[in-house]
Amino acid sequence: MPDEIRSTLEIALEKAEKIGKASKEELKLIELQEEAQRLAAKFLREELSDFHERLETMLKDKKPQEKKAILKGMVQVFLRNIVLPLNENQLEDAKIALKGLKLVFEKMSEMDRLLKEIEKLLIQYNTHKEAIYQEMVKRFSAEIEMIEQALSSQLGAEVHVDPENHPKFKEEWRKIKEKLDEEYNRQLEYLKGIFNKIVS
Repeated sequence: MPDEIRSTLEIALEKAEKIGKASKEELKLIELQEEAQRLAAKFLREELSDFHERLETMLKDKKPQEKKAILKGMVQVFLRNIVLPLNENQLEDAKIALKGLKLVFEKMSEMDRLLKEIEKLLIQYNTHKEAIYQEMVKRFSAEIEMIEQALSSQLGAEVHVDPENHPKFKEEWRKIKEKLDEEYNRQLEYLKGIFNKIVS
């Protein structure tokens, strides 16, 4: 926790230093980027019904550098919310972020294919992870059933052991999930990197 706090503090100090040295034009770009980030955050919280109109207004009559700062701010927020989902809720959050990116890049039809690829990857990851987990539960249940029978006859009372709470199960699942996450994260980061390159 202290490391996280320190790194956040370092980021804030770095930002303050940058602002202190920034020219009037650079300050304007930072301001536009932050405004864009706030707009993207509102979109993610589903607080806006007119996101597209607001984006158009924000980009209207802006210089190329200003447009770039706005798009960069939005894209950063949306990409931060596209992660390998731990559960269905996180998958839904990622889908909203993808929808936001689709609106930002609607004039670039080739980006649509990329967004679909990311969504497919996230869904595939979720399905793959769940299938492996259920297979492990099934396998461990069969092993634990024999232990339960032996303990029940030894103790003269029915014994129930939850396979998912077994230390061996937890350890094996941790290792499998680590590998799975690494494999899918590599693909996800590559795809997200394409968006970062566009706005850099």
